[in-house]
Amino acid sequence: MKSTLKTLLAGASMLTIAGTASAQDLTFAGGWPPGSAPTKMLENYAQTLEEYSDGEVTMKVFPLSLLSFAEVNAGVRDGIADAAANLTAYFPAEYPNLNMLSEFSELVELEEFASETSSTAFAGAITEYVMLNCPDCQQEVSAQNQVYLGAASTTSYVLQCMVPLTSVDDLKGKRIRAAGAYWARWAETVGAVPVSMSINETLEGLNQGVVDCTASNTADFVNFGFIDVVKYVYVGLPGAQFNVPFTMNKDTWSSMTETAKQATLRATAKLMADVTWVYIEEARAGKERAPGLDIEYTDAAADLVTMNREFIAEDKDAIATIYQERFGLETGAEAAQALNDLLVKWTELTSGVEGGEALAELYEQEIYSKIDVSSYGQ
Repeated sequence: MKSTLKTLLAGASMLTIAGTASAQDLTFAGGWPPGSAPTKMLENYAQTLEEYSDGEVTMKVFPLSLLSFAEVNAGVRDGIADAAANLTAYFPAEYPNLNMLSEFSELVELEEFASETSSTAFAGAITEYVMLNCPDCQQEVSAQNQVYLGAASTTSYVLQCMVPLTSVDDLKGKRIRAAGAYWARWAETVGAVPVSMSINETLEGLNQGVVDCTASNTADFVNFGFIDVVKYVYVGLPGAQFNVPFTMNKDTWSSMTETAKQATLRATAKLMADVTWVYIEEARAGKERAPGLDIEYTDAAADLVTMNREFIAEDKDAIATIYQERFGLETGAEAAQALNDLLVKWTELTSGVEGGEALAELYEQEIYSKIDVSSYGQ
């Protein structure tokens, strides 16, 4: 009897070891600092992936250590990390299609789409378009030996200033930190001076008077300490949002079973919802704190908002021309219309949604459930 029991226990032990050995251990390079809200969402992603795959896939998150945002594309391409938040705006030559689509986030500032939670609609619209309707997008990601898993979105960009802006004329000559091409075009158009400055240098730039304002999203108002120095926050301009795609090394993806791939996509639906929603939560927290710090946090003056929407109405057509001239893309007008139509759909779908859990269910139902893992990413 004892001998039989030992044999059974030994067999069970070997099965446990074999089960552990068969698990696929992945690495995720997070560009946000340890302890930050987005990093916490990545850590939740790792736990969710293990849960959804029944332990077949595990993941370790490396926040701001394995790869910085500037190193992500080459790092995931070459397999230094299995997956990452790949900020394609840092790599214009590699991702012209994805970056063109990201610039159309300016559409969320138009009256029919504008809201505190418009980022939830844009994240859904761009992810649906790329994953289900954009072969050119898929090809450029594949050319980087990666697979597109979806994208989160920040909240809209607003002006966070050291000086008051009460009219269009007040923008003339103001030095505004611009986070990318859209914000630089906007600043030049309204007579301001765009200043290229990394997000990590911006607090000092505001404090020392190098810039009068930063065009930054409403969550970074808190995340990067602008709340400690600025005196005015104007909502409604310049607008647009920063897109946060998630990509996986193509060799890693190809090595996964279909069950593991399905678990990965399902977990990513939750990740894009969680990251998008945590930006909204952080933005709300900053807005609540502002009055106690004597910060004027308000909607921009009506003439400024009108001016901004007039700029966007013209700029959405200019984007197609810019990317055609610079990168030879011929799909700009078609993509703009497709995203506009998807924003109509997703604005209705996300209306009234409160929380990442409900948002994740929407993304899963409307996008991820429609993907054939046997062919996707091949």
